[in-house]
Amino acid sequence: WPYVGWGHKVLPGERFTNDITKAQGDSILRADMMKLCRLFSRFGRDSTLLSCLAYQVGPYRLLGSKDLPKSKLIQKLEAGNRDIYREYTAYCRYKGKTVRSIERRRKMEFLLLYEP
Repeated sequence: WPYVGWGHKVLPGERFTNDITKAQGDSILRADMMKLCRLFSRFGRDSTLLSCLAYQVGPYRLLGSKDLPKSKLIQKLEAGNRDIYREYTAYCRYKGKTVRSIERRRKMEFLLLYEP
């Protein structure tokens, strides 16, 4: 229940139920992605790719927090190195094991969203 639509985490003060329409789910997803695109806007054309990944794994996993360091993906982009295929596709593990379906998804996302 804490998630509705296409993976939106219901925040305090929001009044969503599990019986939202597909159109409402799409609207919520677009709003969430716009927030993440603004968060990653300093990365220019890579902001869409980073937003897509952050929507699935959480922005703190990429940007770091007091408990987590910045990801190697972000470090490379900040250094101006756009050779990030390995770092991006590495986000396909669950409990330390590679999940093939997630690995395929990451590769497809990279192909669709990355502009060299």
